[in-house]
Formats: sequence, C-alpha cells, structure tokens
Amino acid sequence: MEEIKNDSLNNRISNTKESLKFIYQLEGLTFTIDKYQRGYRWGIREIHSLLNDIITFNSSKESFYCLQPLVLKKKEETIYELIDGQQRSTTIYLILKYLLNSDFFNLKYETRGNKDGVNRFLGQLNNYNILDFIEISEEQLDREISDYWKKNFINTYGITDSVDNFYFFKAYCIIKRWFCIAEERKEVVHRNLLYRTKVIWYTEKSTTDNATNTFINFNDGKINLDQAELIKGLYVLELNSISDATRKAYEENQFADEWNAIEHHLKIPSFWSFINSEKDNREIANKITLLLQLEKGKGKKTEDLFYTYREYEKAFNSDKKPEWRNLSSLYSQLEEWFNNRETYHLLGALVHLTNKSVHDIIVKYKEKSNKEELNNYLRQILVEEFFQDEKSFKSKYNPDEIKYGKYSVFQILLIYNIAVAQLTDKYYKFPFDLFKKVKLWNIEHIYAKNSKGFENLDDLNDWYNELQEITQDLELNAEYLKLWAEIDLSDLAKTNTVVKNIESQLLEIFDKDSISNLCLLDNLTNIRVGNKVFRKKREMVLGINNLIDDGAYIPLATKMVFQKAMTPSDKITMNYWNTMDREAYVEDIKNKIKQFLGVPL
Repeated sequence: MEEIKNDSLNNRISNTKESLKFIYQLEGLTFTIDKYQRGYRWGIREIHSLLNDIITFNSSKESFYCLQPLVLKKKEETIYELIDGQQRSTTIYLILKYLLNSDFFNLKYETRGNKDGVNRFLGQLNNYNILDFIEISEEQLDREISDYWKKNFINTYGITDSVDNFYFFKAYCIIKRWFCIAEERKEVVHRNLLYRTKVIWYTEKSTTDNATNTFINFNDGKINLDQAELIKGLYVLELNSISDATRKAYEENQFADEWNAIEHHLKIPSFWSFINSEKDNREIANKITLLLQLEKGKGKKTEDLFYTYREYEKAFNSDKKPEWRNLSSLYSQLEEWFNNRETYHLLGALVHLTNKSVHDIIVKYKEKSNKEELNNYLRQILVEEFFQDEKSFKSKYNPDEIKYGKYSVFQILLIYNIAVAQLTDKYYKFPFDLFKKVKLWNIEHIYAKNSKGFENLDDLNDWYNELQEITQDLELNAEYLKLWAEIDLSDLAKTNTVVKNIESQLLEIFDKDSISNLCLLDNLTNIRVGNKVFRKKREMVLGINNLIDDGAYIPLATKMVFQKAMTPSDKITMNYWNTMDREAYVEDIKNKIKQFLGVPL
C-alpha cells in the first residue's frame, strides 16, 4: 500500500466531528439509504465533472483531492446510515465496480432493494454485456442510452423497468464510455481515486436526533462543517515545502500566530456583526471561514458547501498560489473600517439595509484610492436606496407618508438609529451585535393603540389623566367632548365600551400609524410595556438596563423619544406624546438621515 503523508491536516481537524478518510478506507463498509432520500439521479455533467476532477488532480505533491462531505450515522461497526452524500457515494461505487469488477463497498436501500436492502440489479451491473457507446456524441448520449434501455436491454435481460434501475444503468454506461474512450485513464483514476482522494467524513453523534432531521438540517445549512481547517491545512502543506529549516520554522510560527489572532478577533461579537449580516451567511462554525470566503469566491452563488475550499485547492495546485499576506491584509482592511466610526456606520447600514454585501464593497474598494472615496461611495449607494433626488425621499421611505405595517418603516427607523449614533456622540458606535441578538423587532406605537380596553381601574385612571392632556393639546369640538364625558372611572366594563369609541375618534384626530408615533422596540421590552400610557412606558423604557436584560436592546433613538430629546427644552411635558413632540420627531428623523448621508437639508 502506498504511504500517504498528510498527517498535519488530519491532526488539525481531529478535534471536530469531521475527519478525512481516503476512499481506500471505505473498503468493506456498508451504507444504508433510508426512504426519506430521493433516488440516484446523476447524469453526464455530474459524472464527467467528478471523473475529470479525479484524473486531472495534481498528485505529484503531498496533497489530495477532497470530496464533499458524507453525513453519516453509525449503526454497527461497519454499517453506517448515509444521511447525505448518496449521489457521490453511488457514483464512486459504480466507478470502482467498473474498475475492479466487484463491490468495493456496499449500498443497501430501505425502499429500492429486496428484503435484505440489496438492489440486485445494481450489484450485477458489471456482469451484463453493456455497449460502450464510444461512437455516440455526448449530445446524443442521453437519448441513445434511454433508447437502448427501453428497446433492448430490459427485454434481453428481463430487468424491471424502474426509474432507479434506469439511472443506475445510465450512470454505468456513462462511466464505461468515459474509460473506453481512453483506456489509459483506468490506471490514473484507480490510483487517484483510492489513494489520493479523501472524503469529509461527518458522523452525526447525537443520540436524540433522528436521521431525517439531520438530513433536513444539513441541507438547510444548520449543520456546520469546518472548511477553514481544511484550507489552513493547505497553507501548512505549502509551508512544509520550504527547504530552509530556519525560514520554515519562522514562517510557520508567524502563520500560526496571525491565524489564531485573526480567528480570536473575529469571534468578538461587535466585529463579527459588523462584517456579517444574516442574509450573507448562515451561522458559520469557524468565523475565519467568512474571511476566506471574502478572499476567494464569496460573491458566487453555489450549492457546493465546500466551494471556497475547492477554490483554494485549485489555487494551491496552480502556478499562482495564494499568499497568506493577502488574507492578512484583507483582515487589516476590515479592522481599519471597523475602527473608523464613519466607515463603520456607513458600511453597517449598507450591509443591513441593502442587497450589498461586504464582498461587494471589497471588490469595489480596489477601485478607490483612499478612505474618503470609499465613504463617498458607501453614501452614494445609500442615497440611491432612500432618495429620489438630491433632497427628496423616495415615496416608500418618506417619513411624512409611510405608515405602520410597511417594512420601509423598520428600514427608516434603523438607518435613523445608525445616523443618531454617528452624529450625537463621537465615542458611541451603533451596536450591530446587540441589534442582531434581538430575535424579533417590533414597531411600537409611542402613544398606545388601545382598542381592547383596560383590565383594571388603575390603568383606566392613567389613561384618563393622559386624555385630559390631549384636550389641552388639541382643539376638540363639542361632539368629542360629549363622548368623553361618558367615562365613568368607577365602572370598568361600561367605560371600556366608551374607550373603544374614543380610540376611534383619536385615530381621526391624529394618525397613530404615522411614523411620528412609531419607534423601534425589541419584542421582550414591547411585551413588558404593553399598552401602557406614555408616562409609564417612559419609566419602563428608560429603566431597562440593556446589559442586564439579555435579548432586550432598546436603541438609542428610542430612548431619546421617551426622553423627548428632539423637543425644544422649554416646551417639554413628560406625561403625554403631544403634537409638538411628534412634529419635532419627524423633522429629526429626516434631518439626521440627510446629515448622515450628506444630503442637503
């Protein structure tokens, strides 16, 4: 057996649930495939891609070709339930069946085999006299194989005409044709597949979760596999090729120190949330993976969970190898943006409020010569998102027009909060980590919508006192005042009916659903304050400690609302959210956003 030298990479991922196995290590194993999985469906494109990758892989180095993961659940010593990876496993099974004329490992099916799970047709494919199709063009191959199956093969051998059997047959024909076109391929593929190809071996260790849930979670991206360690191993292998022992030791130590430092910093919630929005990435097992993705290929949409690793692998096997200093420089660039408050807020707003990603900005930044150019570019994108011309908001974002229930209200309130952070305190930064930690954001009515009535007389009395301030703030006609006179503070049931009518009137008097009466509030705090009057809401909102209440974060601008920070100090009354407060609030929203984005007031 050929000695395989790549212990360093295996050692570096030995502490994870994943490991790497050479294909030769699968000999004699049995993989069972449950009914929740769809059947085998690979065709010409997928099979040729795998075969071409295996044969063209540069095996002259201390390296290997890595396949996407097999997700497994161990049932017995040599028996595994194959949760994900059926398509690749079946194709490798068929390639080895053709090359070795026997079963290298075994496949069993809950629904596609006999009582023992074995698909007899699949197991005997190498015993049939099957055409090599070498005279058939690739464009005609699908049709020719299908015709041969229907008109000749199944009748000649008495084969059951099932969809599964056909796809097994079709794949075997494609494999046989590929080898028959060039016989010398057999030896190279045999060597490279068995001894130079590894598969990421992910064993589901949970005893409580069933395989169906694991299958769903893996394909939904909820199971994280660590390609960062695989890429780290590629860098280590490259460093191992340095002949000078002193330089090699120095380079290895420097690489390890820098990798660990970057990995540590990326785990800091404030930095991580700044560069990574949920729309960009599922939760990543190893944070440095995002940096690797940003450096190579993140902008490309792909179903391949190991796309980034493959890109690095190709690069390391080319003449233009990745240089660690490029990745280190990228990290330094992100760190510089994080430490500059203006860039931090502009880029954070961009990532969380538009369809742009950090990757898009990194690509564009190469065209910008300095920090000011970058900030101007970021502002420009945000202005194009929110404004229709040099001064006017787009209709869907206009604070004078948008209403409760529209997503644009959330967007305006978020960028307003970011703008407030940038413009009000030179030492304060909007905490994207706390913002993202909140599971559900509410658009809160500052003056509460209370159509359900009151549960106790104390709350009714508070509301009635607030109502008295409304009568002083607004000019009301006799019809309104007559209805309000029907309030009986001693009869809760009777008064609740009156309350509903008064609330309907108040919607006519001032628009409770306009942004002048709305602010951002996390769901936990929203549940606590309920439909309380402004004075009591104010006491609760300003009394909540964000550091103590985990999962509750009250944005700075929301606190400023309940402090009435936008209202002229000589006009402030703290018991009621009045007309002057509302007007001052809307003006502040418009002005702060414009100042933040450099739009003329």
